Amino acid sequence: MTDNRWTLDPAVDEFLAGMTMSKELIEKLKAEHEPIEAAAPQPGDSAPDFTAERLSGSGQRSGEQLQLSSVRSRPVALQFGSYTCPVWRAQIDRFNEIHEELQDQFQFLTVYTREAHPEDGWKVEINNDQDVVYDQPTTLDERAHIAGTCLTRHGIRMPLLLDGMDDSITRAYAGSPERLYLIDETGIVRHRSVNGPFRMKVIEAWYEALKEYATVRS
Repeated sequence: MTDNRWTLDPAVDEFLAGMTMSKELIEKLKAEHEPIEAAAPQPGDSAPDFTAERLSGSGQRSGEQLQLSSVRSRPVALQFGSYTCPVWRAQIDRFNEIHEELQDQFQFLTVYTREAHPEDGWKVEINNDQDVVYDQPTTLDERAHIAGTCLTRHGIRMPLLLDGMDDSITRAYAGSPERLYLIDETGIVRHRSVNGPFRMKVIEAWYEALKEYATVRS
């Protein structure tokens, strides 16, 4: 909980320490995000149901459609992210550790969102340094290709779901560029992180919420 690092990658943290944003960009992002944030579920609210395609373990489109409400025999540990978000990808090892420890108690799901920093949008230099260079996908196949590359390069162990090209799941949860939820077996949100990009201490707060809920259930 006291860990104030952004990520587990010193190169990403160094880049973030020197990153600046113009007042105009901050105001633009705030205006775009505020109505989405206001409509997203808070703790105590019902979690919006959704159906999304799951990638295979090798990062390929599987055609398998997974519905949130169909996997609630266990509480759901839900997160959002994309490969071009340097913060999220540099936190994946910690997410894998949490999944490894708690996968018997929770259904972990990761929703793959639209790219946070594509080359034809808001580019960031660290992505070029780390060979994560992609335009914003225009088809689900293109999104699946990037998500699959991320899955295999980083060994993502959690089920990875593709948001549709309308980004409806991400919008419903205000999940862009990254966010964490705990949803109980009745579909009620029990924990919601701040909207990302966030520091490691936010992940640890989610982890503690998961452990506490698992203890209550046992």
